[in-house]
Amino acid sequence: MDQKNWKVDKQPDWYIKAVKKTITELPGGYAEAAEWLGVTENSLFNRLRIDGDQVFPMGWVAVLEKAGNTNFVSHAVARAAGGVFVPVPQDLDEIDNADINQRLLEALEQVSAYSKQVRDAISDGVVERHEKEAIEQDLYQVISKLQEHSTLVYQIFCKPEKVNAPSCSSGRSGATKSVCGESIA
Repeated sequence: MDQKNWKVDKQPDWYIKAVKKTITELPGGYAEAAEWLGVTENSLFNRLRIDGDQVFPMGWVAVLEKAGNTNFVSHAVARAAGGVFVPVPQDLDEIDNADINQRLLEALEQVSAYSKQVRDAISDGVVERHEKEAIEQDLYQVISKLQEHSTLVYQIFCKPEKVNAPSCSSGRSGATKSVCGESIA
């Protein structure tokens, strides 16, 4: 296998871009990221070179996303895997109807942006590469926001039900899942 191609596969361009965006969104940028991680700025730059021999660890990403309250890499990883990242607040007790409705309004705004992107792209009869990328980005945001909304609705308004996980123990595991309406048999 060609080593150069292997290196690109080891740390794809979309990953590097998402990490860089995570870092630049921090108020102190690279200097702040280096401080959070206890490394030098050069260490960060070395790990973010496309043709470099070092990689940027996912553990570092987790620290920086938490520090900056962002999810750029999480979204990028989900997209690369063909999925959608759905951020859910840690403390569901602090979520109220207004918060849930805000998520729905944000989803509807994204639907509007998506619709406009499609209209603009097809107006000349050809969807160009950059237009397709913009459409896909807006569609991803629509799906993510709608999924976030429905997840919150179910987590907050469906009663938790204890479920048995027999492979984990000989008795009831104490695990819960949210169910709405009638009991699931």
